[in-house]
Amino acid sequence: MRRSGPLLALAVTAALILGTGASASGSSVTRATSLEALVLREINAVRVANGVKPLASSPALSRAAAGHSRSMVSLGYFSHESKNGTSFADRVKQFYVARSQAWSVGENLAMFGGITPGARDIVSAWLQSPSHRANLLRASFREAGIAILHHPTAGGVFGGESTWVVTLDLGRR
Repeated sequence: MRRSGPLLALAVTAALILGTGASASGSSVTRATSLEALVLREINAVRVANGVKPLASSPALSRAAAGHSRSMVSLGYFSHESKNGTSFADRVKQFYVARSQAWSVGENLAMFGGITPGARDIVSAWLQSPSHRANLLRASFREAGIAILHHPTAGGVFGGESTWVVTLDLGRR
C-alpha cells in the first residue's frame, strides 16, 4: 500500500489535577534531530502569528516523544495508546513529572510514507486538522518535545515501506 501524504492520528489532550539525532534502537531506525528543531521553530512561528506565546523545548517531553515514535516505527503501529495499552497521558507522565497543582499534556502524531517530510509539511498537516490545530495553539501549553524517526522498511501497518513517524508531546506543569 503506497502512502503519498501524511496520516494523522486524532490529537489528544489530558489534564490531571494533583493533590500535592542519533541512531534509535534498531540499526535501521534513525532520528532526525535537526528536523525536530525546525518543526519546533515552525510551530512557534504559527503560535506567535496567532497571538500565543512560543513553546520552550522540554528534554522530558522529548524523551517521551522519542520513546513513543521509536516504539511505533519499530513495532509497526500508529496510535496515541502504547502497544501495551498504556494511555498517552500515563506514558508521558513517566517522563514529565508535575511541578504544580495542574498538570496537562497533549499529543499530535503524524506519519509520512514514501516521502521525506519538511518542517512546514509536518506543521501544515497538523494545521489542517481541527484537533491538531487546537493542540498547537493551546495557550496553556508551555513546553514541547518532538521526535521524528525514520525506518526504511517499517513493518506492521506501515507495510514494509520507508516511513517517518512524528510525535509531538505538549505540556504544562
